[in-house]
Amino acid sequence: PEVYILILPGFGIMSQIMNQETGKIEIFSKINMIYAMISIGILGFIVWAHHMFTIGLDIDTQLYFMSATMIIAIPTSIKIFSWLMTLNGKKMFNSSTNFWSIGFIIMFTLGGLTGIILSNSIIDINLHDTYFVVAHFHYVLSMGVIFSIFSSIIFWFPLLTNLMLNNNWLKINFFNLFLSINLTFFPQHFLGLSGMPRRYIMYSDYFIMWNNISSLGSLMTILFTFIFIYIIIESMLAKRTMIFKFKFFNIEWLMNSPNLNHSFNE
Repeated sequence: PEVYILILPGFGIMSQIMNQETGKIEIFSKINMIYAMISIGILGFIVWAHHMFTIGLDIDTQLYFMSATMIIAIPTSIKIFSWLMTLNGKKMFNSSTNFWSIGFIIMFTLGGLTGIILSNSIIDINLHDTYFVVAHFHYVLSMGVIFSIFSSIIFWFPLLTNLMLNNNWLKINFFNLFLSINLTFFPQHFLGLSGMPRRYIMYSDYFIMWNNISSLGSLMTILFTFIFIYIIIESMLAKRTMIFKFKFFNIEWLMNSPNLNHSFNE
């Protein structure tokens, strides 16, 4: 269940950010979002054998684990559509946190679709331990969890340091990272469908084109990650102080920025 638990803080971060960016009092269908997270956490404990479809499970066991894995898509999709409803009807601010949150939804949805494909035990017989699996979990983790981490750094950095990041650089960096991460992992769908296995040092020359594209994307991703770190360092050197941003509905934004040692009256 580790991977299902890893994404839960990311879900919370995304809900906070979308709530603030839209200027709404609370996120759409708040109670359903809470129940969806609880059910994802519980269902994560009863789907482990979807990693083991190729070891000779009997048909009834395969059917159960296939169904249980597909059921996880229901609370996850509840969260996706609730986020979309939260974003619906708002004036889209041209901010980097908006870009990261929308990028998160797009990439996480694509990863979820490939997850539904892999949860089918008949299809998984062919795709098990190929690069299709690598593409699936990287779209969910590298573009789900990591996108939420990037979003949270950008979003809470002004609160923690009282400094503003360069918004134009952040937007350019987002599109560069978005392109390079997709360039890294999207070709791996084709490699997996062609039958390239995971965990092998060497591979056939038949796979070399998609591997070269994926390697290029990987190098670009490393470069733009270092540029993101540079943007953070630059804001500390430039000392652009945050005066105010916009009206916030979460309690941490009522504190002094940067926070005092004792923020609350006890």
